[in-house]
Amino acid sequence: MVVIGQRVQIGDYGAIVKYLGEVSGTKGEWIGIEWEEENRGKHDGSHDGKRYFEARPGCGSFVRAHKIIPGYSFSEMLKMRYTDVTGTGDSMTILNRDSSSTIVELVALSDADVYRAGTLQNLVMREQSISSVGDTGFIKEKCENTLTMDMSLNLFTDINDVLDIIYLMPALQTIQLKGNVFTVRDVRGERGPHTSLERIYLASSGVSWEELCSIASLFPNLRELYISGSSLQVGNTPTDAFGKIEVLDLQFSNITSWSSLTDLSSLPHLHTLILSNNHISQVTVSQDQFSRLSCLSLDNNSISGWESVAQIATLPALTTLRIRKNPLTDQGPGLDMRLLVVAMLTHIAKLNGSPITDTERLQAELFYLKYFAADYHTAAGGGDGGAFFTIHQRYKELVKEHGEPGQGQPKIASIKEQAIVVTIQSSESGKTFTKKVLRTTLVKNIQVMIQRQFKIAPKDQLISWIDPANQKIVLTEDPTRDLAYYYIKSDCSLQVERQ
Repeated sequence: MVVIGQRVQIGDYGAIVKYLGEVSGTKGEWIGIEWEEENRGKHDGSHDGKRYFEARPGCGSFVRAHKIIPGYSFSEMLKMRYTDVTGTGDSMTILNRDSSSTIVELVALSDADVYRAGTLQNLVMREQSISSVGDTGFIKEKCENTLTMDMSLNLFTDINDVLDIIYLMPALQTIQLKGNVFTVRDVRGERGPHTSLERIYLASSGVSWEELCSIASLFPNLRELYISGSSLQVGNTPTDAFGKIEVLDLQFSNITSWSSLTDLSSLPHLHTLILSNNHISQVTVSQDQFSRLSCLSLDNNSISGWESVAQIATLPALTTLRIRKNPLTDQGPGLDMRLLVVAMLTHIAKLNGSPITDTERLQAELFYLKYFAADYHTAAGGGDGGAFFTIHQRYKELVKEHGEPGQGQPKIASIKEQAIVVTIQSSESGKTFTKKVLRTTLVKNIQVMIQRQFKIAPKDQLISWIDPANQKIVLTEDPTRDLAYYYIKSDCSLQVERQ
């Protein structure tokens, strides 16, 4: 039996129960639901001009009760997945979730193997339609040594049910809760500190910043918090909630202003801040802000001015930065924009996942001097009111080190200077071919070459390369980009897979 407000599962998709009863012009009982996924339904809770419940346009539906999975308790799914076995000898029978049985052959285990299996140190309870706690005694007995648990994509709606389960696991260090949409988020009752939990993944959960602080305050040794996709309004950040936080992931959180993060800047142990996929247009760092921050990710934001890069340069401990897919970095060839950022940030060791070598830094500084030469000479003559040197404080230092730049913009490289040699290998056949191309060659043009050589249609191609940081970079994510955008240099090897 379901109730209004309950989160349920229908097929592979989640929904919230909004109505129970009859629908005019039909027979029998219906359950009105609002789908969590956009445009999965047919209406907004109205039918034939009559409103039965409120739902987002295109997210409402009426379904029969037999189509709904109302949710299971954690204890019954734990028993079903990990302990519900019968039989001895050379085979045993495992009871499946649908009450059917499967006979499997027994493999001899050592005493150590049996012990590790019995302690249930790593639990995977992902996508099990769990919505409640169940038998607390059973959970406490079986999970006293559990260290990690994945409870992503279940049907929890009350954060207190999850907290009850966590508190039954005194050794728990990591929990994943992605995709549980909590509608009841106020922490109830008196709870002492849970001192073992260090890492929480709470993406797309619907919690507010104040509610998040209330939850985090229960875990005094919390060091990593991943809360992307929650449209947070970052506010007051009490030290009892985030005093030991080292890593904070706020991707897809609809953050529009760097200034809204002021309360985070004084966190004493924060060294990694992930702000990718937001709407930040300008970075303005005040004195002593984020003094311990060593890793910052700003990919896919709205940063458009060099003044933001100059502000990032004032972060004293920063050594790693990601800043791709911003208007600023998309205004020219990828390699050129990389060199300019490298030149402005003296203490950065890794940019966009790739380490910065001494040779590249020298190249970047010389390119930076040439690129802004005209602006420099205008500013040196007092023609811009000092605006250039306010942003490009690094420029005068480089002039002292490398000498005065010539007038005008950097010369355009000759076709010969722009050419690079790339080797392309098919993972399917193992065959390779080598081409001399311009670094401004678009990936879609490379796809045409591959189609001719390997007979793989562009839509079926997955082109990648392994960068110096040993990370896989997929070029076909955006084939309208040039090779320079993906940092392809001469003698690079590209891999082609059929997808």
